[in-house]
Amino acid sequence: MSTAIAGDGPKSYGAEDVIARKEIKPFVARTNRHGIVVFTVHAALLVVFGWLVWRTWGTWWVVPAMVPYALVMAFLFNPVHECSHGTAFRSRALNETVYWIACLVYMVPPTFFRYSHATHHTYTQIRGLDPDMLPERMTVGALLRFVAGETFWKRNLRWFLCHPFGRIAPTERYFLPSGEETRVVIEARLIMAAYAAIAAVSIYAGSWMAVYLWVLPRLLGEPSMRLVRVAEHAECEEGGDLRRNTRTTRTPAPLRFLLWNMPYHAEHHLCPMVPFHALGRLHDKVGMRLFPVADGYAAVTADVVSSYRRREGVSWGGESAALVERDCRRVTA
Repeated sequence: MSTAIAGDGPKSYGAEDVIARKEIKPFVARTNRHGIVVFTVHAALLVVFGWLVWRTWGTWWVVPAMVPYALVMAFLFNPVHECSHGTAFRSRALNETVYWIACLVYMVPPTFFRYSHATHHTYTQIRGLDPDMLPERMTVGALLRFVAGETFWKRNLRWFLCHPFGRIAPTERYFLPSGEETRVVIEARLIMAAYAAIAAVSIYAGSWMAVYLWVLPRLLGEPSMRLVRVAEHAECEEGGDLRRNTRTTRTPAPLRFLLWNMPYHAEHHLCPMVPFHALGRLHDKVGMRLFPVADGYAAVTADVVSSYRRREGVSWGGESAALVERDCRRVTA
């Protein structure tokens, strides 16, 4: 998938210094099998935990049922992400069907997210061009608001409430081709109609099921996904060098499975067209040439918070970023 921008600004680079184009070929083959297996397990976990939430609603047992349910629902970002690249399945029809389903549940507009995310890949960690970049001079308070989902929900509400009426912010319009604006508006209207229909049926039936089986777990689970997003780029080197501006995080296999292998995030940015199921093999080949690499989400979160508290590191300016150097030492030790 090509990016939406045709500008002259600096772009991400460095992939060719890590792996030759001909060496990538064995990793880019798409399959239906891997995506079907992972998405089926993901959906099955949602059904099981959702049933437990429904059965235990009104009792204290709903808490241990809601926690994994909210986490698994938040992790729907990962099929959204993989399908946005068109690499989750070999079948385009299957890829787009799963993409729409996951987007509707996760609450992001499909076409608009696809172009926004493509721009993030083209201009990774290039300030002013990367739409997913954290602000400069981040503080612990700002980080807590980000993890709570404040930025995420403000942005998504703006998308859902403004795009149906053709109002697209200038800060977002720059990466959207003019020929796609109509499609974005139509999709936004369809999504608004779908959500309005769910609300209308719920009100007519006097049912809160959509709230406690969908809206509430989405709100409760999103901080876990925001922490994952923090680990991917926070306090990594600013600039387009793909060897240093994205973080891979060592993660237990079950969690990596539910995250669709996205903890191999540096490898993913290096070669976005490599399907999720091949990222582990790509990591084995090129992982030692990429920095930084973190020892789990707890460790990287602690390092990021420490950097913000000291008001130093990448987000506070300066060529020497303590976090990047520390992560590099961990890998080369």
